[in-house]
Amino acid sequence: MKAFCRRYAIPLLLLAVTVLAYGWQLTRLGFYWDDWVFVYRYQTLGVLNTIFYGGTRQLGVFALMPGFLLAGDSPLLWHIYSLLLRWGVALLFWWALNKIWPAQKTAITLMAALFAVHPAFSQQSISVVYSLQFVTYAIFLLSFGWMASAERAVSRRWLWLALALAGQALHLFIVEYFVGLEVIRPLAFYFLQPGESRWRRAKSAFVRWLPYLLVLMVYAVWRSGVLGGGFDDYEYKTFGAFLRLDPRAALVEAVEYGLKDILLLLVNTWNGTLSPAIINLGQPYNFFSLIVAVFSAFGLSFALSRLELETDSPENDGFLAQAAFLAFAAVVVSFIPSWFVRRHIVEPGNFGDRFALAGLFGASMLVVVFARFFGGRRERGTLLAALFVGLAIGAQIRYANSYRWDWERQLRTYWQVSWRAPALQPGTVLVGFDSISTTTVNYVGAFAFNNLYQPDPPPAMPAIWYLNYPKTNIAVNLDRFRSGQWVFKDEFDLYTVLLTPQNSLGVDYTDGRCIKILTSDDLANYSLADEFRPVAGFSNPALIQPESGFPPQQRIFGPEPNANWCYYFQKADLARQLGDWERVISLKKEADKAGFEPLSAYELMPFIEAYAMRAEWSAAQKLTTQAYKSLPKSLDGLCLVWQRVGQPAPEGYEAAFQQVNGQLGCR
Repeated sequence: MKAFCRRYAIPLLLLAVTVLAYGWQLTRLGFYWDDWVFVYRYQTLGVLNTIFYGGTRQLGVFALMPGFLLAGDSPLLWHIYSLLLRWGVALLFWWALNKIWPAQKTAITLMAALFAVHPAFSQQSISVVYSLQFVTYAIFLLSFGWMASAERAVSRRWLWLALALAGQALHLFIVEYFVGLEVIRPLAFYFLQPGESRWRRAKSAFVRWLPYLLVLMVYAVWRSGVLGGGFDDYEYKTFGAFLRLDPRAALVEAVEYGLKDILLLLVNTWNGTLSPAIINLGQPYNFFSLIVAVFSAFGLSFALSRLELETDSPENDGFLAQAAFLAFAAVVVSFIPSWFVRRHIVEPGNFGDRFALAGLFGASMLVVVFARFFGGRRERGTLLAALFVGLAIGAQIRYANSYRWDWERQLRTYWQVSWRAPALQPGTVLVGFDSISTTTVNYVGAFAFNNLYQPDPPPAMPAIWYLNYPKTNIAVNLDRFRSGQWVFKDEFDLYTVLLTPQNSLGVDYTDGRCIKILTSDDLANYSLADEFRPVAGFSNPALIQPESGFPPQQRIFGPEPNANWCYYFQKADLARQLGDWERVISLKKEADKAGFEPLSAYELMPFIEAYAMRAEWSAAQKLTTQAYKSLPKSLDGLCLVWQRVGQPAPEGYEAAFQQVNGQLGCR
């Protein structure tokens, strides 16, 4: 057992680091951002059609394929796969660097550990999308390691060279994220040459780089669009286009934002890893992440000291200088693809730190070089580097926790919508306001809701669609839209959807209250955003079908949550739409018995109307008073309900309404 542990110590150490960073929330994460699109395409078009953006990334389906073959459309399996993939890429990083500096196993193990958890990339939880990048990263690292193997090999050198060139071509033609790292190959060749003069080493390195340069040039010609491909979708904002338009401004922007990107990746990304705000007993999970960070750092340092991976060796005496030079060069050139399309990690917005992925190669190395230089080459340097690894682990724990809460918000929306609208007529377009969650923006919601209402087998064209109302121009054409003189057309990927008042269903998912399917009554619902309230004027609840043949899939959405107030409200609002007043009253009594209270005065409206329609005036008056006192601006909505009950008026209505109206003063 001891021999086994020693033999596999480094893979086990890197696995432990990866699990400590990403494993805590593994069962409580879901799908985010374009995960939903990839999954929907997998479900409807098959594993060879999962890529949806651009004609230059179609080989990416093969990078996505292992994940889909293993995980299908299960979030849990995707997150397990993503964790194992991140571990595997860290192992390849360790292996590739060891091919260059075989006598520096401790330092390289620390680099690989940091590479697995570096805080510059916070989106590990977006498991489907970034499997494409990490599989491509793995191919680049294999190519890089095979390149070094070809230099060190006594025999079979041509085999390693062929494999390295094939890996280079494959990763380049899958996705462009790592094209900048191709520029560091000559430096690696330089360090791999025997101790000759600098000029001879440089000349030899350049000659050995020529086959790789040829592959890179073929790629550059293809990606330029001369032979197809190209940056057609980016032409309006590429650096080249800007340079032709305004050379001085383009150069100033490139230098300014480039330096900011480098500074953020190397320095500022660490600011949040040890912030005083983490120590907050009101947020114990953050404090827990700090405890794990400390124990991880000391545990890693202790494990490496016991392993004694190398003794003092004359080999690679210039290791720190070589590693620093290669690492800094890797950081700078890693941004080439994003700088070419004028995208920067310093710019605000979701998902921007994906442009730091390639930079993790050099950034992780530089931290360990820094620790070794200032802390010493032995225990103190190892401990200092391990502390950085621990801080990164703590940051990744907190990042994953934020994704956990994002998934909770998504699930809250999906389950409540399914309770309120068990099924929808095909062609229904859900109209929301802003994003469903931080990661579920705009078009993404369409594919999430299609999974919620998906029949088996799923149709090739989405049966349901979703629109973010502020991202449309309906508001400025509202009168023409409502009169039928103008329709809104939404286009995404293969799909074109027309929105009309007949197929629109408004949905409000504001935090702090239950999800609300909009009806015309909500024109008087002043808890809605002013810009969104007009949607209630064309929302069509008749699109809701009360019986569902396809409940939410548990493998994606999990088991149905326990009943809470919003469960009873959604079921009651549906029963109110169907005129099933006895059901509405029964649900209110069940909610009262369970001790649930409304989150908003407007959530009492179905129950007020039900009691009034059944001439239970005392209960209707009591709930009316409760709603009005908790939120006086609910006045118009309350008056609307009472006035509708009086058409025609049940027995006792006049007396009851007079009492209520004494308080409300309905117009």
